[in-house]
Amino acid sequence: MKCKKLVIVFLILTSLILPLSHSTLSYASPQLSNGDIEWGVGEGRTYTWIVKQTNESLGFLPQSSEFAITVTSIRALGGGIATELNATITVYNSLTELTTTLLDNETFIYFDSVTNTTTLYTQVDDHPLFIPPDYIYHFAEGLLGFYGSFFNTKGYMTVSGIFTFYGYKTSNDLVYMWTFNKNGITDNFVSVGLHDDPEDPSDFQYWLVLKSGSDSIPFGNFFMVFIGFAIFSLIFISKKKLKN
Repeated sequence: MKCKKLVIVFLILTSLILPLSHSTLSYASPQLSNGDIEWGVGEGRTYTWIVKQTNESLGFLPQSSEFAITVTSIRALGGGIATELNATITVYNSLTELTTTLLDNETFIYFDSVTNTTTLYTQVDDHPLFIPPDYIYHFAEGLLGFYGSFFNTKGYMTVSGIFTFYGYKTSNDLVYMWTFNKNGITDNFVSVGLHDDPEDPSDFQYWLVLKSGSDSIPFGNFFMVFIGFAIFSLIFISKKKLKN
């Protein structure tokens, strides 16, 4: 037990330091694109996530509902320094057994690798994202600007190869976290209350998991500890901001 606590403390400190170092590097030297920006997803492919845990009273989808994102096209813009990913996004509601289309072969993501400009079709807070694997921190910097005041606290971190973008809203006291696999695909999307137990999945207010595929981050003790120290870190950052 003592060893576990020491590990968690170490990870918390790591999570506080890494976002600062990444932000500094991103602002100091924007990376220029050598040719087209590569994505870890393919045109014509459909990626599906299933709702594993939910709190419907907060407006989240019922358990076993699904999000499906089909990449319809990927366009290089500005001579390769920018990119536009078009997609069709559908939602299957397991309770009503109805499927709704959120986006129909329209722009899902736009990213400029020189200015770090990142825009989505809307300020997503209920479903997965994609990121270009070679530009994760530049893309994340753009997300910080895109979300603006939508999240009261927001940031990103990488621990043991797992990259996470997170945001906290005081309006509902929830933390939203996207974890990405090596291909830049959201593997887990979790929404947890600041006062919930991050090591207990039953306390997750909303949890989406990428269906099948060998690239999925396995759900286990490390993922639980990861979610735990991320939330503890966010609490620390939020309280510090409130004091300032």
